[in-house]
Amino acid sequence: MKKTNDELDSIFDEKSLHRTLKKAKYRAILRTVFISSLVVSFVIGLFVKGNNYFIASKGDKITDRIITENQVRMSPNTYTNTDSKSIGVLKGTIKSEAFKVIEDKVIPWGTEEITYDLFGNLNASFSMSSTIVNDTTIYHIPNGQREMLFYVPKYKYKVYANDFDMIKDYPNDKYMEMAISFDKNYTLKEVQKMLPTSAHQTWYWVDNYNYKYAKSTGYRGEPESGRWLLGISKPSPQLGVKLTSNKVKTEADFLNELQKTDPGEVKSLKDRQKNGLIIGVVVTGAKEEILPLRSKPYVKAASLGAVVDKY
Repeated sequence: MKKTNDELDSIFDEKSLHRTLKKAKYRAILRTVFISSLVVSFVIGLFVKGNNYFIASKGDKITDRIITENQVRMSPNTYTNTDSKSIGVLKGTIKSEAFKVIEDKVIPWGTEEITYDLFGNLNASFSMSSTIVNDTTIYHIPNGQREMLFYVPKYKYKVYANDFDMIKDYPNDKYMEMAISFDKNYTLKEVQKMLPTSAHQTWYWVDNYNYKYAKSTGYRGEPESGRWLLGISKPSPQLGVKLTSNKVKTEADFLNELQKTDPGEVKSLKDRQKNGLIIGVVVTGAKEEILPLRSKPYVKAASLGAVVDKY
């Protein structure tokens, strides 16, 4: 039986409707995909921008804190450059390069990487370490330089470093640093006046020890490493001054800087300030400039540190 014209028109209308619906469906899918892509791109862009902003802001605050802490808690004659930063997803890394300056001569000293997150969690890693040779000798790795040791006056040690005999045999074309541990506490002005003018005073060791918890014998097992001590830095001529923004000149300046990061420590130090805060000093120079210290009664110990060529 032949189909009527109405039946044929109906079939064509159904096919046309099907094609129209199919096209409309594709258009809807494409529109949904397009809008979703825009939304996803916007969200990702917003997340990346927000992540970079907050991680960078957190990094700036941590860097500022490190710089502030370095004003009062920095290894003698050591400087850092903390300009290198990298930003990751919800975390960042701050890279600091450390180097020593001995009489305007530079020694690479290592690197430190601090990884942090938005919650303030920190993780530090170092490219440097120390190797103990004997009771009075430590070497810095990887550069092989000696590290200075410090002896708290109110403690007793079975062995004290006395490196004056060593440096008198050194060549005349060397500059060196030496840690002088005192016999008791002194004020900063007293130290600056009582040392020979030939030796350049570059760092003053601040007494922050709690003697209430000292052993009854008074003996301390090992001397102190210079890495974590509190001190007042006095940069060496020319180069050292250029490399630091240190404005700490007096005990009061020191306490003001320490107040920014460790107010609890400040109260303890103020209580003992009247007896003098300084228990040691680091000096630099050639051997003939440092050797006059060997006969001074206030010298309890003398520990040699890094040595560099004059020329």
